[in-house]
Amino acid sequence: MMITTNQYLELYPIKPDSQKLIVGTIHPHNHELFEVPFFYGNRNSIWKILSLAFPEEFTLPLDVKSITTFLDRHKISVSDTIKKCKRKNNTAFDKDLIPLELNTEIVSQIKNSQVTEIFFTSGFSTNNACKLFLINILGYKKIPEQLRKEKQMVIEDFGRPIKLNVLISPSGSSNIGLSKSKIYLENKHKYLDSPRPIYDFKIDYYRKIFNL
Repeated sequence: MMITTNQYLELYPIKPDSQKLIVGTIHPHNHELFEVPFFYGNRNSIWKILSLAFPEEFTLPLDVKSITTFLDRHKISVSDTIKKCKRKNNTAFDKDLIPLELNTEIVSQIKNSQVTEIFFTSGFSTNNACKLFLINILGYKKIPEQLRKEKQMVIEDFGRPIKLNVLISPSGSSNIGLSKSKIYLENKHKYLDSPRPIYDFKIDYYRKIFNL
């Protein structure tokens, strides 16, 4: 089994003035092949979506400076739940991870920031970001039913209200499942003339939920 060590947690800790936080699991193993040496830089999926949702906010082509300038301007930080893991297979799937060391420092970094909203890029399945954060890091016994149902809720674990949001996955591999989901089917009529309806739905969804 290969062991992956997170390359970005120490380089990009949560900033004290951050108000929003994007939380994932850990990047794929072959980070030296990434399009951009940054969180989600292997395929830039979330940054491509956000750059289309807020085109005036990014300079192209996407690079670390373009992304971090956007994040700093809007007081957004990015972090992960896993510092080190084994991989059963060399994939980017959370189910293939065996966490060896969790990013427990995320708790103190959130406390020492101004974060009032967290966006998880994966939800409640094996090794997903939200599950690891609540169950393995914060010590919840189970995922609250409200969060499972609504994909949003407010917690008070950090001395102030913090809204949790479980995002529609930015990954292209999620598109098949999304095409059958209630949230997409309820909005499908808006994209009948689009050559890429699911992707355009994601762009509109990210624009609305980040509400910049």
